Amino acid sequence: MKILRKIALSAVLLAGAVSFSFADSSISLSPDSISDGIDDFARELGFSIPQAAVQQNVYAEAFIGKVFPALPPHFAVGIDAGLTHLNTSGLAKAADNLGISGVKNDMYLPVFNADIRIGGVILPFDVGFSFMTLDVGKLNSMDVDFTAEYTTFAFDVRYALLEDGLLLPAVSVGGGYSVNKGSFGASNSSAEANVDFSVHTLYAQVQASKTLNIPVVKIGFTPFIGLRGLISNYTNDWSWKYNGAISGKGSASSDGFGGFQPQIYGGLGFNFGFFQLTASICADLRHIGGESSLWSSAFSFRFKL
Repeated sequence: MKILRKIALSAVLLAGAVSFSFADSSISLSPDSISDGIDDFARELGFSIPQAAVQQNVYAEAFIGKVFPALPPHFAVGIDAGLTHLNTSGLAKAADNLGISGVKNDMYLPVFNADIRIGGVILPFDVGFSFMTLDVGKLNSMDVDFTAEYTTFAFDVRYALLEDGLLLPAVSVGGGYSVNKGSFGASNSSAEANVDFSVHTLYAQVQASKTLNIPVVKIGFTPFIGLRGLISNYTNDWSWKYNGAISGKGSASSDGFGGFQPQIYGGLGFNFGFFQLTASICADLRHIGGESSLWSSAFSFRFKL
């Protein structure tokens, strides 16, 4: 009988401990705050990821020339590296509520990709392609187990209204498309927060440039400036989990293509022989100042004819 009473008492104490553990978790966690924070971050990606993608295929020349008829035919191929300022305050809010420490309110997202541009045939246009697939989790500045990976494919077409002449600059208009897929996440031994994003972007732009050559040393400079407008269609699914027992999930999505983003960009190309180094910067005119400021920088090295 005493043994049965001891077993019953142990069962009651165990049940009470389990109930207290879950009750304590429910009190310490704020599911609504976690979901709101990670949803905000998922929506932020609908603006920042497109900017990171389109700024990585920028050429100093507004028009590189034709493939045919031209001698030599005009084309270029290169690699790009850059940074995009990313507002991660929503993810930090969710992580803090989950007990995941070390997530900062912003970060500089590293970007690397390869691109190629081919001149037009007869008509004064050129076509560019860029591709990127990268796991940048180990390159981030977060003091936490952080994952960030993405894949981007983009192309654009530009038509020269003016070709670079003795006095007049080159001026082109163009448009492009990019598709971006990837994920972000933060975790510790007890909790995790993740976002899987898929963003499609359409954009139009106008760019002006002027190449200034120094024949004696065979080098040149190409300053340029442009305006760009983006619209995006995104579906970014998010989820969080705590101790495998309490969780939430949802999706941040646009209603088709929308969320117009006006941008200004510019920079300088440094030409020597068949090679060009290009430095550029881009700012989103609707997101300037504070944690939500959205800007990108890029540095490119290309072989071109």
